[in-house]
Amino acid sequence: MRVGIVSGDRIHPLKSPDGEEHWGGAGWVRLGQYLPHFNVEVFVGTLVWYYTEFKVVSDDGTRHDVDVIIMQRLMHDGLGGHINKAKAVGQTIINDVDDWYWGLDPNNMAYKASHPKHNKQENTNYYREVIAASSLVTTSTPFLYDKMSKWNKNVLLLPNTVDTNAFKKHDHTVNEDVVVGWVGSTAHRSGDLQQLRGILTTTQTTTTHVSYLHGGHHDSSPSFANEAGVPEHLVKTIPACDPQDYPNLLQMDIGLAPLRDTPFNHAKSEIKLLEYSASGIPWIASALPSYESLRKEFGCGRTASRPKDWIRHLKHLTASRELRQEEGDRLYELVKARDVANGGKRWNEVLSQYGS
Repeated sequence: MRVGIVSGDRIHPLKSPDGEEHWGGAGWVRLGQYLPHFNVEVFVGTLVWYYTEFKVVSDDGTRHDVDVIIMQRLMHDGLGGHINKAKAVGQTIINDVDDWYWGLDPNNMAYKASHPKHNKQENTNYYREVIAASSLVTTSTPFLYDKMSKWNKNVLLLPNTVDTNAFKKHDHTVNEDVVVGWVGSTAHRSGDLQQLRGILTTTQTTTTHVSYLHGGHHDSSPSFANEAGVPEHLVKTIPACDPQDYPNLLQMDIGLAPLRDTPFNHAKSEIKLLEYSASGIPWIASALPSYESLRKEFGCGRTASRPKDWIRHLKHLTASRELRQEEGDRLYELVKARDVANGGKRWNEVLSQYGS
């Protein structure tokens, strides 16, 4: 079996400033990190239509015949019709969905890029056609599973996993101050960080000095300090990087995962919490479905539905190094059950069933 992977969350070398390929976070988490774990021949590249079927053109220009196409975030005009033609000649088309694009907040940078009113060639109307035509749709959360099941009868839930070996366990004795941090792009938010305004500064006391960390900073994006409402001079920033280097961003004692209660965020997976856990970092997250589910699965971690919950959890964790170490150690062990090797095994099972 020959499998082609094409993702709208991957920049082709010819289109990148430095001539190198770059995976986006979702592309890496859902597809890229599994490449070493596939037990079939896999080609990553650009999708092209060739008479009656799809082919994949790798970065060196080689055109590959493939039996299975795994797509992600492709929503082009006419693509749904091509999928039906490719299926007719025996190709299997799997579409992986990990975001609810139909619930995007207008403040999110992806909103205009995928809205039919603003983008006539690539938009969510065509995306729905692509999903409906696919042989199989894989999703990362129960919310997306339910939504996709209305458009396609073959939907499979594949929860996210994390490469636990790629993350270094945090040393909770290294920082003199308590470092509270968040990782991600401030440009692709839906008012999430504003949930922390008036909350983070309550942790500053006469006995505990708290500083903040933003991993994933970009000069053209809003500053974490402004979004979260904390003094700029208390925030250390680490520049955005490729997802392969992402573990280096997690240099905090406490990890935050705030999300507004919106339909788009109900589709969000627990990946950020898995990454914090793989680093041995205790976390506090908004009480949304995926985060609550992981807290219950692990029997560890903290969620907050009201400002006073955030404040209470922050005060507990900032006040005790021993508590941070204890929770970090537990999470570090628990997350091994969600290792990338297990996710790779699931993908191989899917391909053996649908690609044969």
